[in-house]
Amino acid sequence: MNGAYRLMPKARSFRLAVRLLILAVALFFAIGGPLPVWMERVVPALSPLVLFAESIAQRTWYAGIFWALPPLAVLVLALFNGRFFCQWICPLGTLYSLPQKISLKKKVLPVRLNALIFWIIISSSILGLPALLLLDPLSTFSRLGAWSAWVPGLLIPIFLLLSFFQSQVWCTHLCPLGYSFDLVNLKTGKAVFNRDRRQFLAGIGIGIPAALLLPKIGKKPGGKPSVLPPGATEKFAETCTRCYACVSACPADIIRVKSGGRVAELSMPELRFETGACEESCNLCSQVCPTGAIRTLSQDQKWRTQIGIAKVEKEKCLAWADNEYCMVCDEFCPYNAIKIIERGDVACPEIDPEICRGCGACESACPAMRAGKAIFVHPLKPQQKITGAT
Repeated sequence: MNGAYRLMPKARSFRLAVRLLILAVALFFAIGGPLPVWMERVVPALSPLVLFAESIAQRTWYAGIFWALPPLAVLVLALFNGRFFCQWICPLGTLYSLPQKISLKKKVLPVRLNALIFWIIISSSILGLPALLLLDPLSTFSRLGAWSAWVPGLLIPIFLLLSFFQSQVWCTHLCPLGYSFDLVNLKTGKAVFNRDRRQFLAGIGIGIPAALLLPKIGKKPGGKPSVLPPGATEKFAETCTRCYACVSACPADIIRVKSGGRVAELSMPELRFETGACEESCNLCSQVCPTGAIRTLSQDQKWRTQIGIAKVEKEKCLAWADNEYCMVCDEFCPYNAIKIIERGDVACPEIDPEICRGCGACESACPAMRAGKAIFVHPLKPQQKITGAT
C-alpha cells in the first residue's frame, strides 16, 4: 500500500487493536443500537471525497460547519500523513485487511484503477452527477445497516472474498478515497499525479459523458414513479450515494431500496406505503443524510413539506365504485386533506391538493382489495412548501 508505515511488532499489534476497536464501534453505528439515530451518519460523513464531490455536484456547501469539520480534519491529516486514515481508522480497510495473513497472494487485479475511479467521480460531479461515488468506502460500509440493499451491498462480500486471493485488493487498486489521500499528500502528491496522468485523462473522458448520459439510460419503471423522502433535492437520484442511512433510520420502515428504473435511479431509497406512513412528527431521514441529497428539515419544516399528492382512483374505490360506506382514508389522514363528497346516501372521498402532504397514511390504510388499493400518492418534483399550514 502507498505510504505504508513500517512498524515494530508491538506497534503493529497496537495498531491492529485500535483498528479492530474502531471497526467494532463503526459496526455499532452502522447496524444500530441504543444510540441516537443521527449517529448512523457518522461513518459516511467522515469522507472528504463525498464532501467535495457532493458540494461540487450540488453547487452548494451542504454540510455546514459541524458536519464539515470531521472530513476536513481527515483531509488535513492526509496532507502530512498520506493514508494514515486508511491504515489506522477506515473500518472497511480494516475489514478487508483481516484475510491478509492467509491471502493466496494472487494477482486478481494487476492494474491499479483507483486514480481512474477518482477522476471519474470528480469530473462527473462538475456536471451534477458524481458517477461511481457509491464506491466511496465509508458509504459502502454503512450499507451493512440496510439488509434490503443487497445489490450495492454485495460490494463488501465480493471484495472481502477477493482479499483472500489478492491481499487488500480494494484498498491498493480500487479505493478512490485512498487515492485522494495519496494525491493531496504534500510529499507524494505531485509524483502520484504525474504517474497517473493517463488515468486522469481517461477519467475525464469517461466521467463527463457518464454525467450527461446516465440520467437518460434505462426505461422508466412500470407503475407509479417513486415518492422520495421529505427534503429530497431535485437531483436526489444523482447525488444519493446509496449509504442507506435514511433506510436504517426510518422508524416506520417505509423507506425502501428501489429496484428497476433508469440507471441513475437504481437502488436509490424511495417511500413505499404498503405497511405504514410518513409520520407527521418524524424528520429522522433528513437528520442522517450525509450527502445533502436530503436537505436537513426541522420538524416544523417537515410538517409543511409536500412530498406528493394522493389521488383517488374512483373505479377501485369502495365508495365511488361500489356505493359502500368507507371513508377509511379520511379517518387516517393526519392533515384533514380528505374532502367528503355526498353522493346520494354515500360519502365519497376527494383529495384537497392544497392540504395533502403525500404522507401515505390514506394509501396504507385503504381497504380496497378487489382491484388493488384505490388511493395512491403521486410524487411532487420538486417538493413544495405549504405556507398556509397551521
